[in-house]
This record gives sequence, structure tokens and C-alpha cells, in this order.
Amino acid sequence: MLLTFSFVQNVTAQITTEPSFPSADRPVTITFDASDTNLEGYSGSLYAHTGLIVTEQDKNSGAWQYVIGNWGQNNVQPELDMIGQDLWELHIEDIYSFYDAPDTESIYQLAFVFRSSDGNSQTGDLFVDIYSELVVVRFDKPSLPQFGSLILSDDELLEVEMSANSLEYEIISIELLLNDDVVAVSDSAFLAYDIDIDATGRALITAVAEDSQGNKAENSFHTTVSPPVTEAPVPDGMELGINYHDQDDRATFVLWAPEKEFVYLIGDFNDWEPESDYFMARETARSDSVLYWITVDGLEPGVEYGFQYLIDGEIRMGDPFSHKVLSPWNDQYISGSVYPNLKEYPHGKTNHMVSVMQTGQEPYDWQSVDYQRPDQSELVIYELVIRDFLEDGTYRSLADTLDYLKRLGVNAIELMPVSNFDGNDSWGYNPNFHLALDKAYGPADEFRRLVDEAHKRDMAVILDVVYNHATGQSPLIRLYGESRERNPLIGPGHAFNVFNHLNHDHPFIKYWMDRANRYWMEEFNVDGYRFDLTKGFATNVQDGALLQGPNPERIVNLKRMADELWSFDPEAYIILEHFADNAEEKELAEYRLDDGMPGMMLWGNHNYNYSEASMGWHGGSRSNFSGVYHKNRGWDVPNLIGYMESHDEQWLMFKNLNYGNSMDGYDITELETALDRQKLAGAFFLTIPGPKMIWQFGELGYGGGPDECLKPGDGTDGECRPDDPGRTARKPIRWDYYDDPDRNALYQTWQWLLKLRHENPVFHDTATDVAMYGMNTASKTITLQYETMDVSITGNFGVIERDVFPRFTHEGTWYDYFSGDEIEVSSDMVGDSYSMSLPPGVFRIFTSEPVETPPAGLTPTSAAIDQDPSDLPERFTLDQNYPNPFNPATNIAFELPEAVQVKLHVYNIIGQRVSTLVNEFREAGSYTVVFDASQLGSGTYLIKMDAGGHRFTRKMMLIK
Repeated sequence: MLLTFSFVQNVTAQITTEPSFPSADRPVTITFDASDTNLEGYSGSLYAHTGLIVTEQDKNSGAWQYVIGNWGQNNVQPELDMIGQDLWELHIEDIYSFYDAPDTESIYQLAFVFRSSDGNSQTGDLFVDIYSELVVVRFDKPSLPQFGSLILSDDELLEVEMSANSLEYEIISIELLLNDDVVAVSDSAFLAYDIDIDATGRALITAVAEDSQGNKAENSFHTTVSPPVTEAPVPDGMELGINYHDQDDRATFVLWAPEKEFVYLIGDFNDWEPESDYFMARETARSDSVLYWITVDGLEPGVEYGFQYLIDGEIRMGDPFSHKVLSPWNDQYISGSVYPNLKEYPHGKTNHMVSVMQTGQEPYDWQSVDYQRPDQSELVIYELVIRDFLEDGTYRSLADTLDYLKRLGVNAIELMPVSNFDGNDSWGYNPNFHLALDKAYGPADEFRRLVDEAHKRDMAVILDVVYNHATGQSPLIRLYGESRERNPLIGPGHAFNVFNHLNHDHPFIKYWMDRANRYWMEEFNVDGYRFDLTKGFATNVQDGALLQGPNPERIVNLKRMADELWSFDPEAYIILEHFADNAEEKELAEYRLDDGMPGMMLWGNHNYNYSEASMGWHGGSRSNFSGVYHKNRGWDVPNLIGYMESHDEQWLMFKNLNYGNSMDGYDITELETALDRQKLAGAFFLTIPGPKMIWQFGELGYGGGPDECLKPGDGTDGECRPDDPGRTARKPIRWDYYDDPDRNALYQTWQWLLKLRHENPVFHDTATDVAMYGMNTASKTITLQYETMDVSITGNFGVIERDVFPRFTHEGTWYDYFSGDEIEVSSDMVGDSYSMSLPPGVFRIFTSEPVETPPAGLTPTSAAIDQDPSDLPERFTLDQNYPNPFNPATNIAFELPEAVQVKLHVYNIIGQRVSTLVNEFREAGSYTVVFDASQLGSGTYLIKMDAGGHRFTRKMMLIK
């Protein structure tokens, strides 16, 4: 009888097995040859990420079953034995028990990815066929592609070797056929023959094996003989990537690929087979400028087509300028609620990432056409990763959450990378297609809506982009491989590098990066970029001194990038995560100011200093955050984006709750006190001129709760527990914190600090004169002087009561921002001669002009100003509220001639208490509190005060 099977050998050149024809019921030894892979020369621990293919239609795909552990679980996944230079071995005694699969399961393939212990180097997917048939025949030579035809040149001789196996009997013959003609016969289980295929196009190669009992098996594959490459110029107006024409049924594809012999375009339009009609023409300007191109007609407008380039018959890859890609591994886990009607990956027809193109796309209808970006000096940026900010992790939900950020006082959001990254669950710093929007957060139009909605609220959108490196799935890497010696697009690497460092001196990388920068701004209306790890933007950074700078080569590269970006958007935000030599950062910050450009902004990390101050450890310079102000670094422009927290640093609250100082009953490790310390830190951060950044949920005191700990980047647990989430793993989403009164008070405190900042130029105008005092001590003061208003911020960062020096800049009436109290500053109170005593953790903000007072009770109770006795009230009083009638808020003033317990309540007309404004001990002085009746209805209300044995009542009228 004839047994017909379509078996092509799937033991690649990188893997051999013993026995040669493994079956599911026998032991098997896998030998991996790491030569010519990115694991070549590796000698550390090597692990197998491995599973089974259990259905025939899933062969050679990402549909693995019975996977052992999860990616990166070195303590669970099998480790290979090193048996020689670049040779590794894995022995499996029993396949079913090894994979914990039932013995009733059909096994078609073993699937592997071999990876280094740190996960930074790995193979692609590798498959080993498992045989169960009575008779099998396979091709041992040539090395066959997993999909489609074997590509041959028009003068290439095809060397064929075949072997066969019978489970019970002897193989007596193998026949080799070209199309329908027998060209060679063997009377054994092996046949070798060279075939001369003289015609271009497809041909069918077939092997038929027979055993001594007449049982037969058949195997076959197709070849495609390529025609000579046509030399022709790329049509005018076409650029690299996908070019759409005015006619909605046409597209032109252009690929940069020097040193490659030929390229086919494969995709949905030709069933993923290399065909002569899709053989790409070539334009050769010079050896390093070789372009392959083709124009495709007959495309259906509005229909998405998947496609790849098949290069030299071996490399299948998407387009480096793709705007959307499909993944064989990850797309199946994206739900329909996140991405409705997501196009399916063409499993069984190709492998690796697939690009998507679509003619006749409907343009997005932008609403915020008159949006104006905030000035750089006025930016308050909110950094977030969508995955850990919202339960469903979508662009759609973030667009619907912008009002929360707007109320806080944020005027820009900075999104951690949303360009396509490996996997669906990531911080995003593992990019593969830098111009494609990652689908794990939703469709492109929902991202456009997010930007649109932000602009409606006068909020900028800044993208965190990653051009230092690319993962192995990037076309930039797949085109020439992961060896720097063979891939001109890979740089030398450096101390902070991960994945494949890109060669920023290469003309193609410069062109590619400029295209990416332009694309996101033109297609999605984003306002600028935060460039990750810019100290890697040079080819000499393997030298530690040049990595830290100054580095003239890197400066040239960054200025060139900025020039190109500003050439099409002169107001684009350019933010560098640089952390290099201060002179280099100053030069970049002040670049082209004389030309009217805004200069580049740079991240200013002050996590350590603010953490130390917040924890109450203030010895020496450890709590000195004066460097958050640009002029203290010698810069002439406020392009330093200061931050207390970012995604890379431990939360201040974690530090407070775990390492906070304490004394005499004042304990920073207690939650309420720790939150008050965040208010104190915010008062000395958000008021300093220059752009500022907040890391998500910092305004609610995130950090230190269950699973709220950031592990360091060295692979250890650091301060965290072993069972805390990994550094880049998902963290708890804590919207419930907003409902906690103490945490909400922190939100409101920062909200009012930002309101004060935005409404008064003294806090952001470049003309403000800033002075900082006591930065190495617990008693810190900042003064701001501006033509319209002066400000003093003074506070006690210690854990005992201390004298602070507000350093009033002139005499006259000053106003305590959070209490509304007035203080008459005499000439002898100006400068450093006047002090007041403040309890630990208490701060005061004084303005020389009256401003709106925040609601009472947001900040820690502070001692009254130590005024001259002649300035103190002579009697207890409760003034009539003002304004009256009111809607929705009114001010209530009272005076205390001595320190007493004060109770100030509001009642409705039938005697029900509707609000408590004060219930605490207060020093002698004059006070004003704000009563907000937003949640109450119109009517008459009573104010009642008890203090020092005196009782007062006033009527007030709320009219809505």
C-alpha cells in the first residue's frame, strides 16, 4: 500500500537528534550547534524554552502546548549540557513525562527556543519532527525552508540527499522524481543525487520510499528558480517602506538591502509563495545603497494585506517602516475587547513577524485643530505605563481618564513605549518594529483619539521612544543577523546596553530614525519624544569614559537628529534620558537657542535626594535637592526636567514606610505621616521653576503596599521580597487609593500646589530669581522673586520641632497659602533674621500677593507664626463669612487671643451637622478656612465655633 505524507525534515542545521527518526515512545537526545547564531561563543548556562506541537495544522507555528514553565524561569525550565565549543545537548528519556503530557496525546513536533540564562540572547523557534508512521522518507539535503518553495538561482545545481525508515521492515528502494519524471533510484534507505533544473519558475521534487513488505511513503517539496534580477530605478516620489498611490488599488514597496542577491514580495496577495510576478527589481546607486522595489496592482481598497520580504530565499521579514505588524506568538492573546477584528496571523504559511498594509484607509477626523502646546518651562509631565495604570490597559480607557490628570494639574503625559515590542506584557523597552503601534493597547484610531482628547484638555502627549537598541525580531537585525561583524546596523554595545545596540553613525539608521520621528508626529499629532538611553547614540560608547562623556561624536549625532526633527516641527519637545557629563548636557540643552529653537530637555533624576529628605535623613548633602533647579547646574535655560520618581527608581513612599526616621512619637514609617512627608516633598518640588515630571500614582502615595516594590536591574531582589513582581513585571493598579481620605488629601495638596504654579508666573517664568537655603540641613527654604509676586517656601524635613527661616524678601503683608492667614512683615523680619518654629514635616508657603486659599485640613497642622504680642488678637472672634450669599465656596475667618482647642462646624437649618472645618488645638493668631458647599443644596446654613469657653454662631446663605 502507498502511505502519502508531506514530511519535510524539520531538524534544522542547528539541531540534530539521536535517533535520526525520533518517535514519541522512545528516548531522544537533542544536540544544538550554536555556531552562526547569536549564542555563538556563549559559555554560560543555556536553557530551553520548550513545548509540544500536538496538531498537524499547528506544525512550525507558535501554537505550543504543554510548555514547561514560563519564559525566563531558570529554576523550572530544562538546562542543556555543554559538550564542546558551541555544542549543547539535552537528553529526554521519556517525552510524555518530560512535558507532563498524557500518553494519549498525538505529538507532531518538539518546539524549542534556546536562551542564555539572562534572556538577552536566544534562538528563534526551532522544531524537531516526531515520527509515528510505519514508513517515512525525508530530505536531509538541501536544508529546506519551513514554509514555501526552496529558492534556487537560474544556474544552481540542486544537491539532494534522502533517507527513509521503516518501524518494522527493511527499506528496499527510494525513487527521486522531478515533477512527474523519475530521475534517480536507490536500492537502500539512502539516496544522493544532483538535479539540474534548467527552467525558471516552480518545480516539484518528490521522494518515494518502499520497504520489503511493499509499504510506501512519499515526501515532496517545491523549488522556485529565480529569474535574473532586473536593474531599474525606483519610481520618482517613492521612499523606503510602503508607498500608497492616489489609485487605491496600488502600492509600491521599497526595501534597502545592500549585499543581498534577490528579494521576493510574499503575502496574502500571492498565498505567501515566491512567484515571478512578485520578484523585485533593483536599483544600485553604489554598494552601500541598493534598493529593491515593486509596484503591486489589483489590491482591494480598505482590505488589510499581510506581507513579508523573502530575501535570498532564506530571510522572511517585515518592512522596517511598517505601521502595523502581526505576531505568530502574541496576537492570539489579545482579546477582542482590546482590539476588535484583529487580522489573524497566517499560521502555516510563514513565520516571524508579518507587516500589514492597507490602501484606501479612512483618515481620522481630528477635533483639536487649534491646540497650542505648553511652553517647555511650564511643563508638568505625568509619566505612565498604560498596562499598570488602567485595568483594561487600553488607549481607549486612558482617553477617558484624562480628566483625572487634568484636575491634578498635569499638562503633558509621557507614555512609556507604545511602538511594537516583543510580547504583549512589557514596559516597552524591547522594541522590534519602531514605527508600528503595539496592538496590546488597542487600534491606531483609539490612540489617535487619546491624543485628540488630550489636546482638547490642553495636554501634550510625549512618546518614550527606544532607538538605542532593537530586539532580534526587528528587521534591522533580521536583515543581516545578530553578529556585529556581519550586520553593519549593529553598534559596539556599552555598559548599559540590552538587546542589539544600533549603529548611530550608519546613514540608514539616521534615515530610519528621522523617518520614525516624523511619522509619529505627522500621523498621530504627538508633541515630542523622550529618547531612551541617548548616551548610547554613538559608535564609541564601549569606552567607559566616552560613554559618560563628554563625547563629541554623540553630540554631533544628537544635534543632527534635533535639526532634522525641528526642520518639520520647530516646537517639538526633545527630551533626552542622558545622565552624562554636565557640560555635554548643558551644550545640548542650549543648542540653537539663538535660532529660536527651544533647546533639548534632559531628565534630572533627584530621587535619592528627595527620598532622603522625605525619610527624614538630612545629614550633609544626602537631602540636598538644589540640583533640580537648572541654574544651580550652570545652565542658562530651564530645560532640566526634574523628578522625584520615575519608572526606574524606588518609590518615595516605599522608602518612607520602610526606612523613615522617627523620634519622640513622630514616626515616618506610619502611613499618615509618610503621606504628609509626600506633601512636604511636593511643596519643595512642584514650586521650583522649570519643567517637572510625576511618576504614575505618586500623587496618591504609591509604594510600600502589597507588591509595590521596584526590584533593581541587576537581577537581584534588592529591597524587595522574592515574591514581589519582577522589575518590569505588572504592578498593582491602585485606583482604590483615590477613595482613601488620607491619600486623597495628598492628591489635593499636589493639585493645589500645581494650581498655584500654573496661575502664577513666578513659579515657571525664566525671569524668576530663585534662591535656596539650608539644603544640607533639615530646615530648608526656597525664595522666588518676580515682578508680580514673591514667594517663600519653608519647611522642616526633620523629625523634631525646629526653627525655620522664611527669608521674606521685603516688608509688607504676606499670605500663608494653605491657611489664608495674613502676616505683617516688618523690616526686621526680612532676610535671615526672622525665624519661626515648625513641627516635623510641616511646611509653609507665603506669597506676597493674595491668592485663592485651598480647602482647610489638607496639610499637617503647623504652629502659628511667632508674631510680636502686640500683633496678636485681643479677643475671640468669629467673623461673618465672605462672600455671603455664596456659590459654591466661602471664607470663614476667626481670631484666637490664646492657644486653645477650636471646634468649627457647619449645620443646616434643621440642626444637622454637614461639615467639620476645624477640630484641633490651635495657637494664638488669625485664621481663615474655606467652606466648599459644592455637594450641598441652596439654603440657609449656620456656622458655630467653640473656643476657650466662647461660643459663636453666624448665618450664611448658599444660592445655586
